[in-house]
Amino acid sequence: MLSITFCCLSAIADEKQSDTIQTQNLRTVTINGKRLQLARAAMPLQIISNKEMGLLNATTVSDIAKYFSGVTVKDYGGIGGLKTVSLRGMGAQYTGVSFDGAMMSDIQSGQIDLGRFSLENIERIELSNGQPNDIFQTARTFASGSVLSLVSKSPDFENGRSFEGLVSFKTGSFGLLNPSISISKLLNKKWQVSLSADATKANGKYKFIQHYGSKAAQSEKLTRTNADIQSIRTEAKIYYQLQNNENISLKANFYGSERGLPDGVTFYNTYSIQRLKDRNIFTQLHYENKISPVFQQQYYLRYNSSYNRFTETLFEEYTQKEYYASGSYLYHPVQPLFISASADRWYNDLNSDSNSPFKRFNTPKRNSGLANIAVKYLNDRFSISCNLLYTITRERVDSGAASPDRNKVSPSMSMSYKLLSNKELRIRAFYKNIYRLPTFNDLYYKDFGNTNLRPEDAHQWNAGITYLETSIPFIKELAINTDAYYNQVTDKIIAVPKDLFHWTTINKGKVAITGIDLTIKAIFKAFGNDLITLNSNYSYCKALDKTPNSVNYNEQILYTPFHSGSGSINYHHGIVDLGYNMIFSGKRWNGQNITANRLDGYLIHSIQSTFTWNKVKVSGELINIFNTQYEVVQFYPMPRQNFRLTVNVII
Repeated sequence: MLSITFCCLSAIADEKQSDTIQTQNLRTVTINGKRLQLARAAMPLQIISNKEMGLLNATTVSDIAKYFSGVTVKDYGGIGGLKTVSLRGMGAQYTGVSFDGAMMSDIQSGQIDLGRFSLENIERIELSNGQPNDIFQTARTFASGSVLSLVSKSPDFENGRSFEGLVSFKTGSFGLLNPSISISKLLNKKWQVSLSADATKANGKYKFIQHYGSKAAQSEKLTRTNADIQSIRTEAKIYYQLQNNENISLKANFYGSERGLPDGVTFYNTYSIQRLKDRNIFTQLHYENKISPVFQQQYYLRYNSSYNRFTETLFEEYTQKEYYASGSYLYHPVQPLFISASADRWYNDLNSDSNSPFKRFNTPKRNSGLANIAVKYLNDRFSISCNLLYTITRERVDSGAASPDRNKVSPSMSMSYKLLSNKELRIRAFYKNIYRLPTFNDLYYKDFGNTNLRPEDAHQWNAGITYLETSIPFIKELAINTDAYYNQVTDKIIAVPKDLFHWTTINKGKVAITGIDLTIKAIFKAFGNDLITLNSNYSYCKALDKTPNSVNYNEQILYTPFHSGSGSINYHHGIVDLGYNMIFSGKRWNGQNITANRLDGYLIHSIQSTFTWNKVKVSGELINIFNTQYEVVQFYPMPRQNFRLTVNVII
């Protein structure tokens, strides 16, 4: 009973600290405390920790995202293929990606490729529907329909240690070689430095079955080509503690890759020669000061430069830059009340070069500003929060017509209420209005863009129940979360033909989305100190095209399954962990909901085992153990049975 009481108090403290961004204390919160944080979230929150990642068959952030409820990952196949995430049928542009508190951006496409993020330096991954429950955030964090937050590892200098390091090597099918290293050094009581690097090389060649016609006999085994990748990622972070409640950190990150872009496999053709080179650099300065128990402030400065070069018979180069600044303030006048204000300002531009004689580009520029005010009332039994977000944009181009300037106010509101005083049973609800600005591709792409596009407008409603129990015999913990939701998107940007050979983008689409998310986690006590952990989630998503006169009217939108989910079971015994993971997706369509456009559902089974001796951990994985042939995107076959072997050594 004393242990449970301590966990509950830890969770209450953790939730309040979540409102004051004291994230360094999360390391001491027990798993029960973390589950209490999830159960009390007014907006649905899912967290996968670094330890839990090691029990899943995953190498990138996109692999982890598949185990979140309500998520659809669009995967174009292969180790180097583009991977984006959509939550509750809203589209990838509505899912913001945050890295250590600051939002990532891609002004050209509006989509962040999750395949480029390694898990080696990630402490935990959080997925928030609507927005994070913590109101002490940058204004930009409130400007997405959902947020996938990546939190990098922080060094753990305990017991007088001043050095921490990890060396890892991963190998596996398709020529995979993936070494990595991370080191952290405590220079003195105020300074600490962290460095990390990892590289990936793979030939990406895997066998798949190509079917011709409707008969299974009309098929042959082929090899995926032009799916290789060579990449490197490095990161350096300097942390300086000015005073007990005041610190500053500087981070610099570089990612570079060269990869093949395998084309769709149709009509006996597997040929593809298109290549992509990526170079991404960002630096980020973060200052935080807890001036007093009633007031905090934090600031971000960030520079990001991204370069892409597509080559085939011709080449196209794109360079985008962003300069970003943010200030956030939190006022805590009385115990249950929190008030925050934040303002962000940033500038984007996009330059292009090509050897095509028909290529022209407007060289667009966008100045953006966000201001957000939020209020939260929080006690042990009840919480309610609301915020208003103001968006302003100013567009400029070097030639041609610029998109109109925009101004918009977007509200949101959420609440959570504990039904019983002695049970962690809660109801919750939220509403959010948000809109998606057109990307530079939507507005300015040659013979395709439309500078008169309006932003898409989205309304999100959610109602749910959460339950957490820690006093059932033989069960250490049981957590159940279920939510029903309705999303409505209007002025959706869609592509339509202008004539026989040209297309353009217009505001015509309407989508109505209803669904249910269910998540269950249970930890069972086995023999002695052995534990069995069960995780499962299920999603039902009915996302219907409501566009007037659409050929898809009242049909399920592209690549969104009605049914999807995942499950995992892990057995822990001393130095050994044994696990089984499963991911499933129902049928989908890539156009009208007719048989010719249907993609069959799939069920992928994987197993893994981990052995830990002192400072060495060895993991083995067998993925897609039944050699299932499947596609996430039509004509882009996914790898069949494959394996990975990982060795981690603490230094």
